[in-house]
Amino acid sequence: MSQASPSQPLPSAPPPPQSPPSKGMTVPAILVGSCFVLAFMGWVMRLGYPGAVLGLCALAGSIAIFRKKDSKHRSAAVIGAIASVIVVFGAIGNGNESSRKAAAMAASIEEARQKAEASRAHEEDVSARIATLAASSAPQEAVDLCNSFGDLRDIPEKSRARCGEAYLAKGRESLAAAKPAEAVPLLERASALVPGNADLATTLSSARELRGKEDFKSKGPEVSAGLARALAHAKAKEWEEAETELNAADATLKAFEDLEVAKSKEWNTLSGQAAQQRKRIQPKLEQLKLEREAQKLMVEMRGEKPMNSPWDGSVPEVERYLKKVMNDPDSYEHVSSSAPVARDAYWIVKSSFRGKNAFGGKVLNTRYFFIQQGQVVRVEE
Repeated sequence: MSQASPSQPLPSAPPPPQSPPSKGMTVPAILVGSCFVLAFMGWVMRLGYPGAVLGLCALAGSIAIFRKKDSKHRSAAVIGAIASVIVVFGAIGNGNESSRKAAAMAASIEEARQKAEASRAHEEDVSARIATLAASSAPQEAVDLCNSFGDLRDIPEKSRARCGEAYLAKGRESLAAAKPAEAVPLLERASALVPGNADLATTLSSARELRGKEDFKSKGPEVSAGLARALAHAKAKEWEEAETELNAADATLKAFEDLEVAKSKEWNTLSGQAAQQRKRIQPKLEQLKLEREAQKLMVEMRGEKPMNSPWDGSVPEVERYLKKVMNDPDSYEHVSSSAPVARDAYWIVKSSFRGKNAFGGKVLNTRYFFIQQGQVVRVEE
């Protein structure tokens, strides 16, 4: 039997068969990952408690993977468990917030429903009480019931005619008692509830005339006093104050234009005086307006006010100009400068300075500098 030569290598043993990779953890890992992804999406989309349930499933799966013997995915399971806990709490918070919002909305709806029911009950109660009042009852009782609705638009349709009658009766009662100031609002409410009633329209017109006469007894002297003040302002050349007084007088007189009072001698006298005074001051007002517009334009043309230097009192705009036009800019020496004064469209500065002339001699000069928009535009001696 031949022996192998020492120089020849021995045949190597065949490698041990490798077992195929275990797939035991693949399916659970996929399920856990799916639950986590769905839970995270539920948290982001604010699904609330369904997201929390999915998060708990992912947490349970992560714990199961961690506890499995010889598990190679423990690190991933720990990370998954921590992330699942965060997602669960976030989803629970979203669920609580959604529950609070739903509860608040339900409470708001219930409150609105209760208010609507209370309002309907009040309407039914008042309407029934109005309907049971006898026509011969004192109108004040019906008026009080109708007033309890608040706005006229809130009075139910079935009670509008009865309320209109009550307001009309009470208005006539006040008119008979020589109280037109009380009668007019009542009759106006009646007219709004029962439109097209010719008798009511006549009564309302009469009440307004009577109230107008009463009001003019107090308003007439007020207008006369206002016209006197306007005249005093005009004499003092206080045109705007005079206009204010005239505007007030005109507004008071205008309130009586549609009444018989406007045909009275006193009303026409006051109206004529107001028109005459306005005619007198109107040109002055227009002139004042033009002057203000011109003043505004001049302010815009002047620009910002130049400032004196805190060190030597010089004005930078003047210095820049002089150094551009002097024979020897380096010889410039500031002596004094006044504060800028606004005049028409200019800021004017009086400045004294020294500088060399064409012959090399240093001389003292004083000039007036006219400044616009930060630039010297004119110089005068």
